[in-house]
Amino acid sequence: MAVVMEENANPMKFEKLFKVTPEMIDENKHMNNVWAVQWVQDISIAHSDSVGATDVMYQFGCGWMIHTQFVEYKNQAFLGDEIRGTTWVAGYSKVASVRKCRFERVSDGKVVFESETQWVLMDMKKGRPFAIPQEIKDRFQVK
Repeated sequence: MAVVMEENANPMKFEKLFKVTPEMIDENKHMNNVWAVQWVQDISIAHSDSVGATDVMYQFGCGWMIHTQFVEYKNQAFLGDEIRGTTWVAGYSKVASVRKCRFERVSDGKVVFESETQWVLMDMKKGRPFAIPQEIKDRFQVK
């Protein structure tokens, strides 16, 4: 599904470190999948912030909303694991972007999970899709 690679401002790929903490552990003694979805959102926002796209989005009165999301779990993560997340924008349509993420355990390089999310840009006042301005697209290099 993906490609790979600490937190940086590379417009093509963005990396951020995460750590599995006690509140993330479920009754099966591993990180609950709810946290994977949270991390996808967290790294996506951090990437957008790092290249100034979030500010541009707010200037246009827009916000991203998830339309579809696919998460593939490959290995478990456990308490104390340090996980490197990598994300990039893979493509655009008129009102949507596809963002991919890959999360791997730092200690052994094993992929814990990968995701592909279609985000739709919404006009926050009208509640309808909004054509993605070139000023936002220009902040990311599409891979």
